[in-house]
Amino acid sequence: MPSYELLYFDARGRCEDARFLFALAGVEYKDIRFTEEEWPISFKSKALYGVVPNLTVDGKTLSMTLAISNYLAREFGYYGKSNWESAQIDVITNALHEIIGLYYTHVLGENEDAKTETLKNFTSRVESYGVAMEKGLKENNGGDGYLVGNSLTLADIAFFNAYSEILTLKADALDNAPNLKALMGRVSANEKIAEWIKKRPKTQY
Repeated sequence: MPSYELLYFDARGRCEDARFLFALAGVEYKDIRFTEEEWPISFKSKALYGVVPNLTVDGKTLSMTLAISNYLAREFGYYGKSNWESAQIDVITNALHEIIGLYYTHVLGENEDAKTETLKNFTSRVESYGVAMEKGLKENNGGDGYLVGNSLTLADIAFFNAYSEILTLKADALDNAPNLKALMGRVSANEKIAEWIKKRPKTQY
């Protein structure tokens, strides 16, 4: 069994998809966390590309959120059953990555004018991408299953994780998306997902 280490802030943020994947796979890893104050002093110079998250596998390191999540999803069997399904997962995770980037830019930003503009862009993306995901889910086995294929994949994990944050800023984000709202419930009911949520460190973001 490979040795895994995750390096990230003491936050859910852009690392939680990876943590969910480890929880689902039942694979042990070192969850290395640090504070904002510790980052420039003790960790930034060590991080690949100078950013986190980083995933180290048997001494070899990957950087960048999507690369890490995609790698783990492939390793653990949550990346679709064909190249086409993998590409569909990529579409959804890239869309969610864009939305959640706007989310964090807004909630962590300090310039009020910039925050106002970012909120507009965030709202626009949530609405347009939400329509597309709701349509795609409905077209996949009538909307009663998962976003891609016939089983839980990275797409569903990323959706659940992103919308858990999105709904704190836009509470009506799923009001016109009954299938996506039901999917939130199905993912949260997964025993391993629920177990990780219960035991993970409590953080603001």
